[in-house]
This record gives sequence, structure tokens and C-alpha cells, in this order.
Amino acid sequence: MDKITNNIVNNIPKKDVKDSKPSLDDKVNIVTSDKSMSSNVVDIKDTKKLVKEMAQSAPIDVDKVAKIKEAISSGKYPLDLDKLSDALMQAYREMKS
Repeated sequence: MDKITNNIVNNIPKKDVKDSKPSLDDKVNIVTSDKSMSSNVVDIKDTKKLVKEMAQSAPIDVDKVAKIKEAISSGKYPLDLDKLSDALMQAYREMKS
């Protein structure tokens, strides 16, 4: 196990499931208002319309994607390891907090 994974695994609090009891924080709020349900339906309809519109237009440069795939598979794609490691560490910090 690497250092980061080992640190994460060892810092997870251990809790015996048999001894755990539901608390007030475990309750789920149920919304029964018809008004909130109807607003959700409108949002879903708008979302479906937006998805259809986005599917019709392709903002992806297919030729450029093919060139990048070819460069990666042939081992000629330039990698900035400093930039890559910085991005990984940033993602780890965001996930940790």
C-alpha cells in the first residue's frame, strides 16, 4: 500500500455495526408537498430538452481526439509530469476535505 492510501485507511474510524444505534441525525425528511413535486417535474422536462439539444450539436473536435489517441497509443504524447502530479494532489486534497 502506498503512503497516501495507508494514511487514508488508517485514519478511518472503526465502528462496530452491532453496537450502533440509529440517531436523530439518521432520520430522512420526506417532502409531501405537491408544489415541490410539480416544480421537479418542470425541471426534469427542461433537463430532457437541454440534453436533446446538446446531443444534436457535437462540440467535440473528433479529428483532434483521434490524433491525441494515436499519440498516446504510440507513446509520443507529451506529458508534463509536474502538472499531472499537481492536479492529482489537488484532487486528493479536495476529496480529503
